[in-house]
Amino acid sequence: MMSSIIHKHVSKQTCFEDLPDEIILVICRYLSQVNILDSLLNLNNSLNKTISSYREKIFLSHLSYQDFYHLINKHLPYLAENVYYLCINNCSMLNTGRVFEEKFNKIDQQFPLLRELIFYQIDIETLENLSWRFNTMFCLRQLTIDIAEDRLSSMPVQFDEFLCGKLFSPSNSFQNLKLNFNKYSFNLRSITCKCMNIRQLTISVKCLNDLLIVFNTFPNIEKLNITIGCSSAYDINNDIYPYEHLWWKVHYLTHFDLTIKEKELTSHDNIISNNIIMKIIENIYSLLHFKFILNIGFHAALQLLTTKDIYINKYFPYTNGSLWEQALKRNDNRSIHFELHIELDGITGDRLKRKMEFDVHNVDKYDDIDFNSILKTTFSSTYWLQKNTIIQCFSTASKHVSIYTLPITNSHLSTSIDIIDQELSMKPSPSHKNIQSLVIHSTSDYYSPKLSITNLFNKFPSLIHLKLDTVLLLPPTIFICSNRLRSLSICNYSLLSCCQLLDYLPQVISLSITSSYCKILTIDTCSKPILSITRLKISIDSIQTKNLSNIIQYFPNVNEFYLLIKNTSNRSTDDFRQCEKFDCFLQGFIHLRYFEITLPGKQESFSIPNWMSMLNSNQIICVKTKDGNSLILKVWL
Repeated sequence: MMSSIIHKHVSKQTCFEDLPDEIILVICRYLSQVNILDSLLNLNNSLNKTISSYREKIFLSHLSYQDFYHLINKHLPYLAENVYYLCINNCSMLNTGRVFEEKFNKIDQQFPLLRELIFYQIDIETLENLSWRFNTMFCLRQLTIDIAEDRLSSMPVQFDEFLCGKLFSPSNSFQNLKLNFNKYSFNLRSITCKCMNIRQLTISVKCLNDLLIVFNTFPNIEKLNITIGCSSAYDINNDIYPYEHLWWKVHYLTHFDLTIKEKELTSHDNIISNNIIMKIIENIYSLLHFKFILNIGFHAALQLLTTKDIYINKYFPYTNGSLWEQALKRNDNRSIHFELHIELDGITGDRLKRKMEFDVHNVDKYDDIDFNSILKTTFSSTYWLQKNTIIQCFSTASKHVSIYTLPITNSHLSTSIDIIDQELSMKPSPSHKNIQSLVIHSTSDYYSPKLSITNLFNKFPSLIHLKLDTVLLLPPTIFICSNRLRSLSICNYSLLSCCQLLDYLPQVISLSITSSYCKILTIDTCSKPILSITRLKISIDSIQTKNLSNIIQYFPNVNEFYLLIKNTSNRSTDDFRQCEKFDCFLQGFIHLRYFEITLPGKQESFSIPNWMSMLNSNQIICVKTKDGNSLILKVWL
């Protein structure tokens, strides 16, 4: 009797292999790719089929030093021939691009079925070496390249010519090309032949001439996302370009996202004429989707010269609904999806007041502009009513103007705190649910209103990334304002205030704190540690580092730690290095796999600490910043 009971109990046990595929894949979500391959690879054909996505999609991203070498030495050589997706991410991993390129220097032969290749934060040397293989990667369909911003200063001479030759070659097979070089813009004059394979292109270029080169060079382009700078030095003979030929030059172009962007404009004449933009749009006959973004910040000297007349005559034609209607109308009455977003800086009030005190006759010229009354009349026609397109306009005392059409489909929004304050006072719009990344900046010359955290997340419920330089108002009772937010960047918060804020945002895993007066509090004042934070970046002054090690008690689960120390107080750097022992972070952050610290000082007088000298050469890098006044020490564990 007892034996039969035992037998019955054993028969109810289920082997791991008998679990449904769905259950096994749910379990895999809690494991790293390395853990999955170590545990389940080649156990049997059924499990190999279940974990096929982990065998054929390889992510070299955010790995520890040990896991990275384990993956590329033990697993990747045997999986490479069946891999169709490969992502190489240099973020928080040192020399990974170079190490990968040394082991897989024949990437076209070692990854014969590769269809999508992503380089994120890649170094230029690795990109140059691997780019020689692009034209023999016959299965490659999508190529994405993102260059690290700290590598831009080391751009080699004639980099445009070299990369254009490799990326825009007729022998390349990829159809989708995305280039993100941060602040770097391409000059496309070196392209000498037509690229028949490119169907989708994302790129930043120097000027309008480069856009015209795209029209001439990519006859089969279907989707174009292009950002144009305001560099008049390269723009010549634009008025004589045959825009009326665009209907057959880019016959397949249906989706067109055009951004004109300049952080510090030095002359209003450098802005591309709205007449040219209208000519382009009305002659791309196959267009189905068009998005236009104008994001212009004025240089301080230009702000003094900017008048009401310049605003109206130079920039308002871009927001004229009648002109856009004329450019978008087609003979077959086809409806073209249209989006407009303008962020425009202008004159600062304090400068105006000082200038007007000496010339009272010019006061009328600087009166506030009634943007809404000018815009609404041009968007009130039957054409816009049928498209259900509404124009929204906000302006602030600093003459910052935000104009956009509703509904918003963008997932990213960057604007001033005054604009957001006005937004929060209005009824919620369904389009705000699309915003996943929000950057809110304030102007130090003006009083910045404090935003309510409750109203902010009620207005933008889908936020994943939030960056702001103002203090949020917290309700007296703690409750969860967002379970979606993952990345938070804040300024002028003490650690205690930061912990109080995170009580309302429990799912944040990446935190950045920048402060000129950050007070590192003692551990006794912290009621409880924040366990969700795994990526932490802190920027402080050198005089505020006395109790820096207490950060470990606030955020014990950090695995990526960035520390930026500024020397605005002109503190002696020798004294600074003697009194600080940064090896405490390696001992305190038990999960740490990447550590980056920026120190005030010069490389000639810097000696590597003993605990760092014991690491492998691939685990540590010491480089100068662009200005040469600081050192960046990177450690990969």
